[in-house]
Amino acid sequence: MKLFFYIIYPLFFFAMGCGIYVAFRDAEGLVDNNYYENSKRYFQAKATEERLGIAITTPGALKKGENKIQVTVTSQGRPLERADITLFIGNLSTAGYDSTIAMLEEAPGIYEGTADIPFKGVWFTRIDLKQQKQLITSKKWFSDIR
Repeated sequence: MKLFFYIIYPLFFFAMGCGIYVAFRDAEGLVDNNYYENSKRYFQAKATEERLGIAITTPGALKKGENKIQVTVTSQGRPLERADITLFIGNLSTAGYDSTIAMLEEAPGIYEGTADIPFKGVWFTRIDLKQQKQLITSKKWFSDIR
């Protein structure tokens, strides 16, 4: 029985050490380092959005290939003109296809941009509205491209 424990203990500690090493090496960073500051900025942005009465309508479903993405932005029910709006689109499985596109104003309050989705999968999309280089609000959603 002693021989059994002499064999099991080193194997156990070796397995534990390997597990800790792999967990440390492949940490995904799921915990935010500046949680308080980031949450403070988020709630400030949401308060500003609410105060200005900003609404962003998301486009319809996205598809594989080239997508013409059009959003409508209003402030207190009126079209928001001359806004700095950017579109971020990226695949969840790889960052190599992430892209940020400046959206152009096609009509008062209507902004348009073109994004390419090269393959199927889950894609993350975010619309950022900025004024004087300060983020006012963001609208985020996921699309399952088939």
